[in-house]
Amino acid sequence: MKNNGHFLTKNRSQSCRILGWGLAFTLVSGALFLFHPTLTQPLDAIIQDRHLRSFPDNHPGDRPVIIDLDEKSLQCYGQWPWPRYRVARLLDKIAALHPAAVGLDMIFPEPDGSSAGRVLNDLEQTFQIQLRADRLPAALSDNDTILAASLAKGPFVLGNKFHFQRQEKSSERCSLHPVKVSLLRDGKTAEDGSGLPESAGVLCNLPLLSERVTASGFFNYSPDRDGMLRRLPLLVQYKGRVYANLALATVLKSKGIDHLLLKKGRNGLEAILFQGTSIPVDPHGQLLIKFRGPRRSFEYISAADILAGAVPRERLQGRIAFIGTSATGLMELRSTPFDPILPGVEVHATVADNLLSGDFISAPGWSHGAVLFLMLALGTALSLLVAFRGAAFGVLVLAVLLAGLWLGTQQLFFQTGYFIATAFPMAALIGNYLLLTLLKYRLEETKTLAGLRELLITQDAAIESMASLAEYRSQETGSHIKRTRRYVRLLAEQLRSHPKYKPFLNDATIDLLYKSAPLHDIGKVGIPGSILLKPGPLTAEEFQVMKAHTVIGRNVLEASIRKLGRDSFLSIAAEIALSHQEKWDGSGYPQGLRGEAIPLSGRLMALADVYDALISKRSYKEPSPHNVAVEYIREGRGTHFDPEVVAAFLEIHERFREIACQFADVQEERDVLAARHAPRETGTNR
Repeated sequence: MKNNGHFLTKNRSQSCRILGWGLAFTLVSGALFLFHPTLTQPLDAIIQDRHLRSFPDNHPGDRPVIIDLDEKSLQCYGQWPWPRYRVARLLDKIAALHPAAVGLDMIFPEPDGSSAGRVLNDLEQTFQIQLRADRLPAALSDNDTILAASLAKGPFVLGNKFHFQRQEKSSERCSLHPVKVSLLRDGKTAEDGSGLPESAGVLCNLPLLSERVTASGFFNYSPDRDGMLRRLPLLVQYKGRVYANLALATVLKSKGIDHLLLKKGRNGLEAILFQGTSIPVDPHGQLLIKFRGPRRSFEYISAADILAGAVPRERLQGRIAFIGTSATGLMELRSTPFDPILPGVEVHATVADNLLSGDFISAPGWSHGAVLFLMLALGTALSLLVAFRGAAFGVLVLAVLLAGLWLGTQQLFFQTGYFIATAFPMAALIGNYLLLTLLKYRLEETKTLAGLRELLITQDAAIESMASLAEYRSQETGSHIKRTRRYVRLLAEQLRSHPKYKPFLNDATIDLLYKSAPLHDIGKVGIPGSILLKPGPLTAEEFQVMKAHTVIGRNVLEASIRKLGRDSFLSIAAEIALSHQEKWDGSGYPQGLRGEAIPLSGRLMALADVYDALISKRSYKEPSPHNVAVEYIREGRGTHFDPEVVAAFLEIHERFREIACQFADVQEERDVLAARHAPRETGTNR
């Protein structure tokens, strides 16, 4: 019961340690998120794209329409840019169809060089000839004047482009159309700054043109770091005034609105409000675009068809139109979650559709707090489960948590349009699980290794106990076990350098030989004491009984092998017990094996056992000096002992002497071994 209680306490301590590491990792992840919330932004963007592509019922509205300067239009009316009188003709045709508003995805920053008056004057100056330009009606001599007149007749919104770096080209004179804005904070009008991006310059239309319209809008884009367009600014500040994006300006034109409310929160701008519509934006006034699909998700009308009068009024009446191009080489391409080459004009149509339908997606300001809460809560739950449950259960829990995060935030996105960035908590959960699993594995490995070491110590103790039992019966000491096992190891390590034995005598095999050697005489437990302890020589009959200790030892060990399996170290021990009394010339026992038919383990043990018998004191003999034992073994080369084993012994016999001295049973033996030239004596190994 005490051991069981100790085991439970140890396991509980390990689980608490794992839990502590899990909680620490969770807190560190939370702190990292607080200081670097955009660390996993690329992954969040990919997740957002995937959710958007699978958004249910994400269909475009029927109000936006695109008037396309397509290949057909260019074939009919020539290359772009067209003379502005032709653009004016197109605008007149469009205005006659009574659209609610028309945004132009183009800029006219310089005078039209193809105007008739300008062309005639240029010819006169170049060729020094007089042309009758005075016969040309004044109204037709300047294409820009013609275009300005057409712009004044319809609900047109001109485009322009703001610059945020001073080295970019800007127009010298601009007639822009700002929108009125009021700031709201906590439901009250505020006077502090809007936080909108500040432009350094603008590329705009000729004043002649921009003064004839009542609205204009910019068409700047803000692609993410991966080049994907997911958001764009709705408002920009320039010289202290606020200007609208082309899509927003066109929608406001269609509704007759010139005033916006900017709602600010603790972290900056949150929404843009007009006429009951609340547009969620980030602190910089950028809208997350809810793309409807790949290109041509909206209706396209060819400009050629409008110029030819082939478009009925109902196709444009009351709708919001954007004039742009899809012609190859002219269109401005944007990469979106649905299409890598979406025409820029369709981006404006998409934004206008979002504004008109009030169908938005957004990353709400509270999402950071929600993500932090998810990280802490789920990280704590995962740490508890991994710490106190199995690894397989931890994998299941991790999979459930990740799937729950994915599906839960996906459904929130589908139902409300709120996108919660879950890449950081997902990465934190995976990292936490890997860390805790690695730690748990390491702790289990340490515990297993400790148990293995304890098992090996127990195993060695059992071996020594069994061997000591046999030695005790024969009145030999435990030092005999210590010496012989070391002799065997020395011989095996020396033989390993021989190419013949190198494949067999690896570290594992030598270790098994070392462990098994003490059991070579285990069979002596079955020999009667009258024979085993007889002080004098044995009779022939007694010697026959003594020979049986090899077979008895093998049989005793085989009984254990049948339970433990043939891979057990006892297999070599049984081999040694049976064969260590065999001789190279076949005169040994119990089987009379000859030469290499004798297992190598038996040949090694035979030499080690004889050497130790010679240098040890027995009841029937005195200890022999080391040099006498060496000479005896030298003479037994090729008869008693394997010649190669003897050769190995002769190279390292001094190390045998060192072991014998270190583990000598009595001082007398140590003195004899220390003497280099003692008289020769021999003994009989039983």
